Amino acid sequence: MIRFLRTDEVEKLLPLSAQVNALHEEEHPEQYRGDAAPEEVTEFFKQRLGEGAQVFVAEGPDGGLTGFLLAVPVVREASPFLHPARYVELDQICVDETCRGQGVGKALVAALEAWMRDNDFQQWKSMVHGFNMHSQHLMSRQGAEVLGLRYRKMLSD
Repeated sequence: MIRFLRTDEVEKLLPLSAQVNALHEEEHPEQYRGDAAPEEVTEFFKQRLGEGAQVFVAEGPDGGLTGFLLAVPVVREASPFLHPARYVELDQICVDETCRGQGVGKALVAALEAWMRDNDFQQWKSMVHGFNMHSQHLMSRQGAEVLGLRYRKMLSD
């Protein structure tokens, strides 16, 4: 079952959030922290919810979370270079390591898209690291297209 996470349930995200962060920290320890206290993580999600983000959660038969998706609505005014836009940033997605390949990610994205239709959003965007093959495959299987490439160069001392 997919549903919205309530603010008073944010602590339930901690194990899944740790999985997401561990993957990123392993690849880029210079950027991603592994030392955040649980209170910092819960405050991060509570703040996003307070700013209008949505957290979709997948629950297993036992009521435990098997995945989550953090969706951040973006409403951008026109600029000299860009038209105004309304879209959703798919900021984080995680399917529990033990539940991958069971359609949880697909169900989370489908729930996001249904919510978007109800709220007049026409597109979602997500930045996915090159090492994160699970997310890359999920995005492409859901019909997302690659918009560009992001480059980085670290300068030595």
